[in-house]
Amino acid sequence: MLPTQGTKKAVALALALAAIAPAVASARPVGPDTNSFTATSPPATQIVRVTTPSGFDWGDAGIGAAGGLALSILGLGAALTITQRRARPPSPPAAPTT
Repeated sequence: MLPTQGTKKAVALALALAAIAPAVASARPVGPDTNSFTATSPPATQIVRVTTPSGFDWGDAGIGAAGGLALSILGLGAALTITQRRARPPSPPAAPTT
């Protein structure tokens, strides 16, 4: 039985709410926080070292290759599973030999 129009709308609404729920849950109020104390000392100075990339990153390439291989294996497995589940017509009986 196919879902009705109301069921489709309910599923679409549930998916939309699920997509925005993490963003709403992690939201913080904007503006000064009246519950916290005010620090009288200046904030600590942070030193940030910026390095230039050295070129090709073999680690990232390995991760990408492994991901591609995993997706290929999953696709091949799914294709084999689908083709094995198809009903094959029975072969005709062999003619009797005399």
